[in-house]
Amino acid sequence: MVASDSEKVLARLLEAHVQHELARMDTNALREDLEREVGYVFEAADRIRMNDVISAETVNGIIHRHTVAREMPAVIPEMAATFTQEVIGSAFHRQATLADIMDRQRLEGFVDQVLLLREQRQQLIDRMLDQPVYRELVANLMYEAIVRYVYEENLLSRRVPGVGSALRFSSKMLNKAVSGLDEVWEKSIKSSISRNVEKLTRQSADFLAEHLTDQELKTSVMDAWDAFCDRPLEELAQGLGEVEWSEFVVMGYDYWLAFRKSDYYRNAYETVVNRLFEFYGDRFLGELLAEFNIDQATVMTEVDAVLPQVLEALKANGLLEGIVRRRLEAFYTSEAALSALAE
Repeated sequence: MVASDSEKVLARLLEAHVQHELARMDTNALREDLEREVGYVFEAADRIRMNDVISAETVNGIIHRHTVAREMPAVIPEMAATFTQEVIGSAFHRQATLADIMDRQRLEGFVDQVLLLREQRQQLIDRMLDQPVYRELVANLMYEAIVRYVYEENLLSRRVPGVGSALRFSSKMLNKAVSGLDEVWEKSIKSSISRNVEKLTRQSADFLAEHLTDQELKTSVMDAWDAFCDRPLEELAQGLGEVEWSEFVVMGYDYWLAFRKSDYYRNAYETVVNRLFEFYGDRFLGELLAEFNIDQATVMTEVDAVLPQVLEALKANGLLEGIVRRRLEAFYTSEAALSALAE
């Protein structure tokens, strides 16, 4: 058989093979093939260890390339911001309640865990009360309280001649009678407060530590939950003004762009990956799949969900035939095929 005749025969064989494969690729037949092949994969997984197919270095490299080195498309934060605004503005969000998002039992469990952080809670109280703004607040409150007491409780009326009678006429007379004492009193009061504010701050911390018990804190949180859990989010959001929630998405994205370049992030994912391979590297893939509750039925459930529509789209656009034809014609146009046909 001459070469041209052989080529014609191979071309006809190629066409017949392509049509055979396409005929086999209806949903039911292709599903049967995939199920069979997936079964073979799961059988092989019981004989292949994770270290045989991939290494920790490879995984770390993939993470670095796709989360650190790769430029993030601008469309990602734009889409996230748009979708966030869509959710916040939707009817289902406005009408939902806190109880729809989290039930009381789960919140209570979360609160219980947070309350275990007693040392951290005390440190937080100490740091808050040690801030200059808190000391200034304490000093101002004390000063206002003393001044109100002096004037409203008539302390001066008992010691300053003429003030008692002035009080019976008008407050203006009182102000005139003690106006000369204002500066002296203010200086004296503030000096006394300044000397004692640190002690008062320490007493405040001790008071909070003594009275903010786990049970009282938990009761306060749960009481607040009970008061708000059945109110719609639209009502709870009143007073927030024109808050653009999408801006938080953008800020979070900007933070991520900076954080992914940090040594902390690199150390974090490398630690996790390296530890994962220490635990599972020498174990068979079948064991790993079982621990993640992944079996053949799980995979086929997802295949059934996507296969019909994907297959129909590939057929309608001619993509499926192109894939099959390119896969087969490499052989039918090869020297090996010609040689085999000539023998």
